[in-house]
Amino acid sequence: MAAPTKTPPATRTKRHPLGTWRGPERRYDLITEGTVAVIIVAVLCIIAAILWGSPNGGLTYPKAPASPPGQAFSAKYWDANDPSDLAQTAVQELLGATTTAGYGPPFNTTTGASQEIIGIKPAEIAKAIFGLTLPINTANDFVLAPVSGLIAPYNPLVAAAITRYKAAGGDLSPGAPAGNVASSQQATWLNNYATALAKPSATFTPTSVTVPPGNYGPVPVIIRAELLIAHNGSLDGYFQGSDQQLSTNTTKGTMFFSDGSLWGTIATAQGVAGDQWGVMNELWNYPGQVWLWLYSGMYQIPALNPSNNSNLDLDVGLLMILFGFLLPMFAPWIPGINRIPRWIPLYKIIYRKFYQSTGGGQPPVKKPGEPAAPPTPR
Repeated sequence: MAAPTKTPPATRTKRHPLGTWRGPERRYDLITEGTVAVIIVAVLCIIAAILWGSPNGGLTYPKAPASPPGQAFSAKYWDANDPSDLAQTAVQELLGATTTAGYGPPFNTTTGASQEIIGIKPAEIAKAIFGLTLPINTANDFVLAPVSGLIAPYNPLVAAAITRYKAAGGDLSPGAPAGNVASSQQATWLNNYATALAKPSATFTPTSVTVPPGNYGPVPVIIRAELLIAHNGSLDGYFQGSDQQLSTNTTKGTMFFSDGSLWGTIATAQGVAGDQWGVMNELWNYPGQVWLWLYSGMYQIPALNPSNNSNLDLDVGLLMILFGFLLPMFAPWIPGINRIPRWIPLYKIIYRKFYQSTGGGQPPVKKPGEPAAPPTPR
């Protein structure tokens, strides 16, 4: 019995787009189009900046002295405008009682500080793998180290105060838990001094603090030294210093500033606080980084309880992964969502000339002798 003859596959003629296209044609100069587009966009940006550009308001806020345009927040500005807040914040940094001190990874190993969802703590997992990527000890990094390096070598009284304070205990290692930063003796001094600073009888100047006598140990000398280096600007230089020739890392200074209240007061007065859509705002109500609307909008959702949700940042991060990454990636395969373009046919407006030229969207009729296009796979 003869073997069946195999039928050779039919050769498929490729359809050349230039030879079979029957739609409209026009010359297209890529260089000219690109140049014109850049010029038009530049002109529109300049006009928009003139009409709606946010003012360079410096650090203007109610009941504050006039701030020159472009002035940035600094320890020197903080000391000049609210030395009371600076002094009280420095005391809390020594005590380990600020937001930074109790934040947890990647800054420190404070127990129970990591945000979690269904019992999973991503920050703890990252710490177990990579360790603390930015270890911070608020007592040492924000107060003791700058005072020791900038003023103690030239002032025996300050040097003796630093020595006495360190001899009283406390954990000054990088990333120490908030509860270990101050010893019981240091905590007694600091709590007594914090109470004295909060009394109406306390008086402040940019370089001094006057409180009633009490059991404060060496703390008043250290706090006064902190005010002095803030006042002369050297504290800002310390926070911006690094082993590199040029440094743009202001992380530690920013964290120190945000632990105080003046930083938040200015942000709220200028309309750029977190609950005011601040991450996408410029000053007051001027528009800013509008592409951050989704991220900023998450913090405004009442269901997330932004004011009392200890896991808010993690919740927002997960929602951003869901709505900002996974949803756009898999939208073509999600029933209902993949039908939105048909329900809102913007593509018909964009390609209206093409649909008009093809009689309402019908493809051109095949000419006699023209090779057929390959069938579309199901």
